[in-house]
Amino acid sequence: MKWLRNDNYSIPIVLAVSLHLVILVAGVVVIDLNGEEQKTPKRPPIVNATVIDISQTIIGKREAEEKVARQQAASLAAQKKKEAEQKRQKEVERKALEEKQKQLAKAKKIAQEKEDAQKKAAEKERLKEQQQLAKQAESKRLAKEAEQKRVEELRLKEKQRKEEALAQKAEAERKAEEERKREEEAARLAAEQKKAEEAAGALAAAEEERKQAAEEAQMVQSISGLINDRVTANWTRPPSARNGMKTYLRIYFLPNGEVRNVDVTKSSGDGLFDQKAVDAVYKVRKIDELSQVDSYVFERNFRQVDLIFNPQDLRN
Repeated sequence: MKWLRNDNYSIPIVLAVSLHLVILVAGVVVIDLNGEEQKTPKRPPIVNATVIDISQTIIGKREAEEKVARQQAASLAAQKKKEAEQKRQKEVERKALEEKQKQLAKAKKIAQEKEDAQKKAAEKERLKEQQQLAKQAESKRLAKEAEQKRVEELRLKEKQRKEEALAQKAEAERKAEEERKREEEAARLAAEQKKAEEAAGALAAAEEERKQAAEEAQMVQSISGLINDRVTANWTRPPSARNGMKTYLRIYFLPNGEVRNVDVTKSSGDGLFDQKAVDAVYKVRKIDELSQVDSYVFERNFRQVDLIFNPQDLRN
């Protein structure tokens, strides 16, 4: 039946109308049930109707998908038909071209045969007219054959010369190819040797760097201990000093080892203890060993030094 077809909207319309009727009947029933409590309604009941977009229903979406599928199938069929027509047209054009070429070849053959016949007739007439000059013609023929033989010998010699030249060229190319391969192999071996040398150099550099880093760390530790010892030696114990007190200092040095400045980064809690620690640093004045340190090592480790001043001989 037509109303059951996929592209027919009868079913969705019937469903929408049925839904509206159900809503209306439900509204009337509700009004009747509430009539016992409300004797006189102040205003008529309002029925809310909902408009359904058929395209958003399952049936509508399925119909839209089927419609798109039919359109795509129709487009594909049209495309195939067009391609088939183009193929048929090309085949027709090819056959027409072949037929034209055959006709041209046939006409050319006929013209050639006619021309050959005319040449034969003219040759016969010429031979007939030159019977009296047979001896001269024979002499000319012999001379012509001799010339042809000479030309043939020259052609053979030229051919032989070209073949020899080609053979020499091929041999030269073969030798050049062998030389190129030898050079490539030598370059490869040299590259491998260079790579091995670079790897060995990198290992040696890494080992040297590790060794220098260890020496630098040992030197830094040694000089740091030296700074701490000299600050402790120049420290004057205040009466308020007690065991466990710590003052965190930041000492700024010049490249020649002189103390440029001192800051307290964290107090011990006792102002006098902190001041005595700062005074002890200024009393040191200069660490001569720093002037012998490499500038790069100095900038990285001794331009500023953080020191935890924590004497161990204090009273409890």
